[in-house]
Amino acid sequence: MDNSVPGIGSSPYGNEEYTIGWVSALPIEMAAAKGMLDEEHGDPQTPPQEADHNTYLLGAMSGFKVVIACLPKDELGASSAAVVATGMLFTFPNIRVGIMVGIGAGIPHYDDDDETRDIRLGDVVIGSDRGSSGVIVYDFGKRLPDGSFENIYALDRPPRTLRTAVAKMEAEHQTRENRICQYINSMLDKYPYMRKKGFAYPGSSYDQLFRETYRHTGGRSCAACDPTQQIHREGRFDTSPEIHYGIVATGSAVVKHAPTRAQIKQRHGAICLEMEAAGLINNFPCIVIRGISDYADSHKNDQWHSYAAAAAAACAKELLEFVQPTALDAERKAKDCLRKSLNS
Repeated sequence: MDNSVPGIGSSPYGNEEYTIGWVSALPIEMAAAKGMLDEEHGDPQTPPQEADHNTYLLGAMSGFKVVIACLPKDELGASSAAVVATGMLFTFPNIRVGIMVGIGAGIPHYDDDDETRDIRLGDVVIGSDRGSSGVIVYDFGKRLPDGSFENIYALDRPPRTLRTAVAKMEAEHQTRENRICQYINSMLDKYPYMRKKGFAYPGSSYDQLFRETYRHTGGRSCAACDPTQQIHREGRFDTSPEIHYGIVATGSAVVKHAPTRAQIKQRHGAICLEMEAAGLINNFPCIVIRGISDYADSHKNDQWHSYAAAAAAACAKELLEFVQPTALDAERKAKDCLRKSLNS
């Protein structure tokens, strides 16, 4: 099987020289990842074996050699993510850590006074929670006699190297703004056509959050929705995406129901929803980074998808700047973690 990319030659680097694995679920997410590369290397020197059906994008980013793969078209979810990651780890045997980068739904905590939970479209969420993986499987557990819900699916924490990098980046952003806009602008300068495909900032007027009890009216846009049902939020000083650190809830279905979103928020304290992370974390030592493209309600649409994907990719690029190369080299090979998981 030939998994090569037309028009690009082989990478000048051997497969064993790549140490960061990047998994995307959607083509727009892979496009955003490509836009963040400092160098593009071409196809793997050693082609994937027959059991590995992935197509790869190789390059350099923030000083590291990165392998990017995308889930097959229309094959979303945890199981597909696990298959892609497994193939990647055997084709690139020295990958140490992974990053799952793409879009997700925001869970705004607008009743709180805590500004760190003022989540807007285009913002980024990094799965991070003290003492846990930062990701929970919200639809896998059991109902207890008192009516409460117990989650029984434990997920591994991200590798220490990435958790340390997250802490350093969060500290750095107390003294300066993040570089998300800078990296998106550089991407758009390099690939101007991406503006036509929606990777530029859509505008705050298209960021509308409605009350949980109000259902969408009309077509794909919210033009026919009742403006009095919108939740008023103070305008931000600028349009730069903010980075939030908290629990990402992953499940087997797309959520388009505000009351369900509220239940997940109340039960788990989650600030983001997505579908693929459960397939990776226990098989592939990684961290989850999500750009917010909707609010998991009936008003969900695709308008923010491309920009949110770009914001997540830009955040991931900046995070890699805080990864210590020596610490990364000291991490176990990810394929060894996979074998341990498969044998347990």
